[in-house]
Amino acid sequence: MSLNSIRLTQHQVADLYPESLVLTTDIASTKGRAEDLPVVMEEKSGGWEKAPIQPEVPIQYLGKNNRNLAILVFYPDTVHIAEASLEFLSSVLKACQLTLADVAIVNMARQNPGMEQLQKELAPRQMLCFGLPHPVVGLPAGLPVLTPQPILNLKLMIAPSLEELNQQTEAVKPLKRLLWEGLKTMLGI
Repeated sequence: MSLNSIRLTQHQVADLYPESLVLTTDIASTKGRAEDLPVVMEEKSGGWEKAPIQPEVPIQYLGKNNRNLAILVFYPDTVHIAEASLEFLSSVLKACQLTLADVAIVNMARQNPGMEQLQKELAPRQMLCFGLPHPVVGLPAGLPVLTPQPILNLKLMIAPSLEELNQQTEAVKPLKRLLWEGLKTMLGI
């Protein structure tokens, strides 16, 4: 078998080039005609066939985003956020004089929008990331934990998971204190 005869599935190509593949046609300008949609090559039995590219799916979130504060969480087993974590987060928001109506809680386990889509749809001025196992596409990796950072015209803070912060142990108290100090700096309270 030569290198010229290697065939990759669409998933293998996407894994090899996670941030490099881009659309060259504006999907909105195609007016929904199937023959005008951009295409990708998809492996089928017996060869490669054209398949339409799916349009970007709108971000699903909990809250009303009234204050443009995006909260990114990771819960594979729930639609938005686990109940105990929501209660803890609500108490944190209340201490910051905020409500669920002020934020947009995005479950990154159910969808994977990059920073470009988050900024376009949610227009966040601040962003909190709780317990994400991998960085958001478009954000630098290795950002310090519980330290607000000015990045891409917003204030960003990476934090441990809400479950970890919600524990009632002495080991968690310094983390909670750092979270509170970071929130005061980030939100100007």
